[in-house]
Amino acid sequence: MSDKPTVLVFLATSRQGSATIDALLASGKFNVAGTTRTGTSPALTARGVKVFPFKMGDQSSAEAAIQASGASLVWFTTLMQSTRAKEAGHGKDIVNACKANSKAVKHVVFSSVGDADKAPEAVAHFKSKFDIENHLKASGLDYSILRPVAFFENFDDPVNFNALTPGSIKGLWPASLSVLCVATADIGKAGCVMLSDPAAWKGKTLDCSTEHVDGAKLSAALTQASGIECTYSLSMPPFAIKLFLNDLHHMIKFFTDPGYSCNPAEFKKVVPDAMGIDAWLAKKGKWGSNGEPFKPLAKGQAPAPPPPGNYKNVVLVGAVLAVGAFFLM
Repeated sequence: MSDKPTVLVFLATSRQGSATIDALLASGKFNVAGTTRTGTSPALTARGVKVFPFKMGDQSSAEAAIQASGASLVWFTTLMQSTRAKEAGHGKDIVNACKANSKAVKHVVFSSVGDADKAPEAVAHFKSKFDIENHLKASGLDYSILRPVAFFENFDDPVNFNALTPGSIKGLWPASLSVLCVATADIGKAGCVMLSDPAAWKGKTLDCSTEHVDGAKLSAALTQASGIECTYSLSMPPFAIKLFLNDLHHMIKFFTDPGYSCNPAEFKKVVPDAMGIDAWLAKKGKWGSNGEPFKPLAKGQAPAPPPPGNYKNVVLVGAVLAVGAFFLM
């Protein structure tokens, strides 16, 4: 290892973890280490990232990863779980592990969620992160907190049956509802900023948001980026969300009224090149469903019609199984 400080990124292959590693490596300021469940990742190793094993819910494995990596800086988030207490417990384990190694760990960055403090108690996967925030603040560790809003990546999520498909873009909320979103790449950049100057960010919280999008804006942006006429539709019916996924039902109610309170202009002071939907789609450049490249519209060019029959909503059973993971942070 060089004389650069070492950052340990927990959940290194998660969407936010991967984005944070990308930003840290691009900065050239750090030795970068990460955790995976097995302690292996050929892709990360090939990029010079040291990989260590860690199991969520196991504080001792978090302590071992911190010690083995020699990290003085730690970044972490948590994934949505079946209960508020379970997710909060996972985050508290990492905080406690950092506390147990407080002589080595000089600063901790936690990626929480936008309006964790203001969201209703019924939105359990927001309040779990608020519980972790409070535990971190009470720990005596030097810390800073990221609070990202909904991810653009949720609109192209093949693992959870919501891949971008020619002619279609899907979401959990009605087309008329405008919701603040952010790209995970930009959350990663913000985390890198915090880790690059811990003294400046000590005790501070940063809301991460870039643009309000509704169904019309999403479909128009995808039509322009892809060259195919696209429409917005629901990934699953509202009654099914309410019946099977009450947590997400209350999240959508929160999005409706009052909605996120974050100010994108403040985030762009920290990440000036933060992407809106147009830039995010341009960077993506291909359909998640089949990997075929987009063919962006030239000025005055009419979009091609969508392929017939291949952009219908997934069946309800598949959606119910998948949507619980749709908004993992």
